[in-house]
Amino acid sequence: MQLTLTLAVADLQQTADFYADILHQSPAWKETGPGMAHFLFLQCQQTGIVFRQLDDLEAEHPTLLQNLIRHPLGVGVQLEFACPDLSSIRRNLERHRWPVSYELDDEEHQRREIWLHDPDGYLLVLNEER
Repeated sequence: MQLTLTLAVADLQQTADFYADILHQSPAWKETGPGMAHFLFLQCQQTGIVFRQLDDLEAEHPTLLQNLIRHPLGVGVQLEFACPDLSSIRRNLERHRWPVSYELDDEEHQRREIWLHDPDGYLLVLNEER
């Protein structure tokens, strides 16, 4: 079974830049159909993440999403990524002056973590197992 998450975002280009420039991921630009709205797709092993423009989601599903804009995007959502090299990502965060919420270097359990929020407020937990 494969899991696909759909996340609303305010600006697709900003999301694409963040995941590519800072996290070394390459979300693919896709479209829902010929001449229709674009979206981003990020494949992470067996899980896919679809990033959709908030306005497009609301236009397609007004009843389902009528309350979405009343709350900040990202509230209550945490995405955890296993990363082979957090040092490289840490350098990118510093270079782009991207704020980090929390860092953990747990030598006992041989685990390092960086917690941050993406441009839409989704909490990202990046971890490296040693």
